[in-house]
Amino acid sequence: MAKKKENIPSQLRSISDKLGHSIKRRDCPYRLYTECVKHFGSFNKAKKLAGLKVVNIRITSFPKDAFRLDTNLAMITAYLTADGHLYKDLKGFQFYSKDKKTLEELDRILYKKFRLKGKYGEGTGYGEAYRYSIFNRIISKFLNKLGVPSGNKMFIAFDIPKWVKNNKEFSREYLKVLFYCEGSKYKHSKNTYQIKINFNKSEKLLDDGIKFMRSVQELLKIFDIDATNIWISKGNIRKDGEITKQINFKLKAAGNDKFIKEIGWLK
Repeated sequence: MAKKKENIPSQLRSISDKLGHSIKRRDCPYRLYTECVKHFGSFNKAKKLAGLKVVNIRITSFPKDAFRLDTNLAMITAYLTADGHLYKDLKGFQFYSKDKKTLEELDRILYKKFRLKGKYGEGTGYGEAYRYSIFNRIISKFLNKLGVPSGNKMFIAFDIPKWVKNNKEFSREYLKVLFYCEGSKYKHSKNTYQIKINFNKSEKLLDDGIKFMRSVQELLKIFDIDATNIWISKGNIRKDGEITKQINFKLKAAGNDKFIKEIGWLK
């Protein structure tokens, strides 16, 4: 029995050498995996004793304030609603940006809030883009229960969470991030500029998208910022045949300076 236990680390190293990387759970024969658990308590503990790199460690303990509603959580929620998403199976979440500094700031917020560190990768679409991923079911399920949608947001009905709507400071941070991700500020005339926001939504869920944008306008009213009527513009026909539409509104003239003063413009 003792000899079998002593041989486990060498078996793990041998398989790793053949693979060219530290052995992962899916690479390990079932019998060897069960021996790791039986003799060392877990597969990762056996890998550590074998001197192998341990990845994808399941984090189950968090800071005492991790599950408290606060401004950091409001910002994370807004990022996931705009330039990110929870995986449909809630195994984790991703964010995308053309500005790596944005993801680095998000990384700082997520570590401060949950003590989680993600991984950077290449994004998709035109031009240079970055992806930031975190895999943790506990936090993903927590965020989903708080109202963060999972899966492709163009095909899901969702709204701004009530806990954000009911708190002015949460609303401020939510709007700041949302307009950073989905908004634009452009020159309207020689001495004025215009702030606009738009969201894409499946034609089948257009009414739900309009409802969400009206909720955004309601948050703006908390800060006495008025917006134009919502209008729909032409979207796209996806490869799967689904039709999307763009839902838009602008801030009224007096609201542009007020937004900069009350909310803040990150770009």
